[in-house]
Amino acid sequence: MTGKDITRKAESKRFISGVVEGFYGRPWSADQRKLLFSWMQKSGLNTYMYAPKDDYKHRAYWRELYSVEEAENLTNLISAAKEKDVVFVYAVSPGLDISFSNVKDVQALKRKLEQVATFGCEAFAMLFDDIDPELSEADLSAFQSFGLAQVSVSNEVFEHLHQPKLFLFCPTEYCASRAVPNVATSEYLNTIGSKLLPGIDIMWTGPKVVSKKLTVTALEEIATSLKRPAVIWDNIHANDYDPRRIFLGPYDGRSPEVIPYINGVMTNPNTEFEANFMAIHTLGQWCQSNPNGVKKDLIKGDQMSPVASDIKLETESDYICDEDIPSRIDIRYQPKAALKAAMPDWLAEIHCRREPPRHPFPRVIPTYLPGALMSCPPGVSSYLPPGPPVVLNPSPPPSNLPGVPSCPPGNPTIPPGITPFTSNVPAELPSAAQPCMNPSDLEAPSTPPNNYLPPSPPAGLPMPDIIKTCLTPSYTTQTITSAVGLTPLATICTSAQAPLPIPTFIQPPSLPVSSLLELPQSDSISDTALSSESGAEPMEVATTGPPDSSESSRNVHVLNNSVSHTPTLEKQNSSDSLMQIESDMNDKNEDSIFNDRVDNVFSEEDALLLVDLFYMPFEHGAQGLFFLQRLHWLRINVQSIIRGNGSDTNQFEVTEWHHLADEFSAKVGEAVSLLSKLTSGPNKSFMCDMYSYLWDLISILKICRAYVQWLAKGLATQPLAQQTFSCVTWFSKGYKEAFMSGDQEPWVFRGGLQAELQRLLPIDSAHDLFYIKPPDYIITKTYNIRPYKALDEDAVYQICLKTCDDGMDGTDVFSNNPHIMGDKLIGKFVNLSSDYCFVIEDEVGVCGYVVAAVDAHDLNNKSKMAWVPSVQEKYPLTEKKDNSPIDDVIQSFHSDLNTVSDDIYSKYPSVLRLDILPSRVEDPALPRRLLACVLCALKCSGSKGVHCELNVGDKFMVDFYAKLGFFALTPLEGHPNDIVFLGRPI
Repeated sequence: MTGKDITRKAESKRFISGVVEGFYGRPWSADQRKLLFSWMQKSGLNTYMYAPKDDYKHRAYWRELYSVEEAENLTNLISAAKEKDVVFVYAVSPGLDISFSNVKDVQALKRKLEQVATFGCEAFAMLFDDIDPELSEADLSAFQSFGLAQVSVSNEVFEHLHQPKLFLFCPTEYCASRAVPNVATSEYLNTIGSKLLPGIDIMWTGPKVVSKKLTVTALEEIATSLKRPAVIWDNIHANDYDPRRIFLGPYDGRSPEVIPYINGVMTNPNTEFEANFMAIHTLGQWCQSNPNGVKKDLIKGDQMSPVASDIKLETESDYICDEDIPSRIDIRYQPKAALKAAMPDWLAEIHCRREPPRHPFPRVIPTYLPGALMSCPPGVSSYLPPGPPVVLNPSPPPSNLPGVPSCPPGNPTIPPGITPFTSNVPAELPSAAQPCMNPSDLEAPSTPPNNYLPPSPPAGLPMPDIIKTCLTPSYTTQTITSAVGLTPLATICTSAQAPLPIPTFIQPPSLPVSSLLELPQSDSISDTALSSESGAEPMEVATTGPPDSSESSRNVHVLNNSVSHTPTLEKQNSSDSLMQIESDMNDKNEDSIFNDRVDNVFSEEDALLLVDLFYMPFEHGAQGLFFLQRLHWLRINVQSIIRGNGSDTNQFEVTEWHHLADEFSAKVGEAVSLLSKLTSGPNKSFMCDMYSYLWDLISILKICRAYVQWLAKGLATQPLAQQTFSCVTWFSKGYKEAFMSGDQEPWVFRGGLQAELQRLLPIDSAHDLFYIKPPDYIITKTYNIRPYKALDEDAVYQICLKTCDDGMDGTDVFSNNPHIMGDKLIGKFVNLSSDYCFVIEDEVGVCGYVVAAVDAHDLNNKSKMAWVPSVQEKYPLTEKKDNSPIDDVIQSFHSDLNTVSDDIYSKYPSVLRLDILPSRVEDPALPRRLLACVLCALKCSGSKGVHCELNVGDKFMVDFYAKLGFFALTPLEGHPNDIVFLGRPI
């Protein structure tokens, strides 16, 4: 049967269009699914597939029948779909442990689907993706191949259900890159196509797991192998392979020309439900753009009609290559126009009042399940250990098992060919290449582990050099030797005295849950009556009053993932954060120097900006590109404003640089305002789904803004300094082209716009300062990080006083001399090295600072000449009477200055001090963001390491700095016994 024959045969069938809930992660709630049906009806989509990978009765425990409560809820869901003219497809994934030759297993499968049929379901799907393609010994005696085994069971079930009008099948080789050896000659695909009953539709993701484009030629090829047109399982909006990316752009990369060559398209969208309106709306427009499968403007293959050729000539400069043009110039569907058309409806959704769902806790899955093969979380070996089951946390799927696909159609968790660390590697050592790890197991070493090997490229793909570089995690080039007296960093990371694990943005996959259990609905999002014992995770507003002033506040509290006065919330092991909303009494206070807060009405311009910041897997939006291009330009052209660089200053270039820097800062302010608009908006569900992504991106943008503001001082002696083995940025030769080509899966380029911006900073490999787990609550306060100004002196002195007693308030101790501790700890910095100081400010004022000097010896020399005499005059030495703390401080002014030893200075020449007010700094990531700003400045001034000095009794401050990536240094000689030195490479 030829491709044309297959196409004509399929013309009489209804075109399938809709949504697959087929991702890895927390399933959607029943209310969200009902809202989805409404969206689908309005968009003209007709089919929904229930296939959440982490619903345990769909996959891990597929044999189990639904309980009475689950059955009632599933019945209601099927009825709700019918009311909206949506076909409800129930999918089951038995491939993890089914024995195809076992009569009991086949009967269990029939019984399960029979039960669902009694609920009113009339459409079904069998999914065999992401499973071991090897047959068990028992199955080998009954079937000649894996494909025949799947066909046998699927055909039997299909006939047992009386051949329903819609029955879908997802093969193990579900895309061209996984076909062995290729689509045309794959024995598996040809077996599926020739043996599967003709009434069964087969799903296909395209050339890749996440395919940038679908072409007529490729679709004809797979239709020939499958003996029928495929139904596209489209992952173009899927995001659960990268915890830092979400996709809000319009449906793109598929010309309406391909509609006659397929039986349907079902999008498998973002894990976050509220983020999918644009994907659904624009998919509906795409499906309706060529409803009869008529070719109008574009001709098969690379040929184009005269009309299309004219359009190409007019627009060819706008696209990367000729292959991009057909899908973009088709006048029946244009993604930008579709986005514009969807905008009014999307804004209506954003402005409606909707509360976030309450999700059930995950069910703990043991490693051993009955059956021929073991079912276990991805990445756990299938070896059956003796003894009782052992509960394990999920981890990335293995890539070293032959034939095991490491990435699902729903969303791959790790690129093929990239092997996680083996079990003999200490848990403290991180891998920047692994997207799914437990945050509590991550550290941030500054040198590669001794057994570190760069990850291999995706299996079977030719990898250009630029991609090989992208796959290699970045580490600092500043290594620490094991010379006597200095502790090697590798030893620090594995010793009992190592810094505590730093929470990161990277999240583990969720455990399976039952998404069909209804939870009590509260009248308000602020209702906190639901306890953890009820089996739900609250997503609610926690209105907290001002912190108790009597409570001791230590800096270390802020680096924990909760503020000291915020209630501790129990959190499940999920890919989503448990979030609450913290109100602040000062939200409405405006300050002339704090201009990020604007009118809180979320406008169409705001929505377009949000889309641009989180656009598509192979393309950044216009505003995202603006940030990349402008930051890059400012950095490479900063030489024109650097003081004393030996060249004549061109005033025009200076003016231009400052103008473009101001424009960059203003654009960052617009992005910052999005967060406050979302948190103050009525749609709390949308806000909760978008918060962690926007919080992460805005945090990086604030660092970039502070860095640009510091560059404007003209102090950067090494503005292009880098610390990685091979720094690859958006502007590296070949990188952008590789990113946008679609030749690689998108998880090769992890991190989205945030990672691209990070790589433009001089400390791009300081992952512990960038990959940070979002807070477990919604922060409504707005913060700014900026360079220090002379007007900030009183404020930073006040903060110093409130944190000088090992992180606690020293006001009562030094009430008679409130400035004395500021003069002792930070006075020399703000007076002699103010260009390397930064502050955090909220709407009240400064609430945190970091003060630093590039050269600790130079600072001490200047202090002896200029600062020490002034404080000695201000605090004359008197005879001690009661040996009070004030007397001790005054005595220190008249004693010799502590000087860092040469062995420490040679590797950590810079010095700093960082303090914040925990009662006002609610964002636990701010200390790390603040540190990132000053490290960027120090790096651009030639520093390779920084240290800080603490009193030996400052236990909490030592812990605070340890959480910031500092570790204890032991000088060779001449070290005061009452001083502790902590260091960190840059």
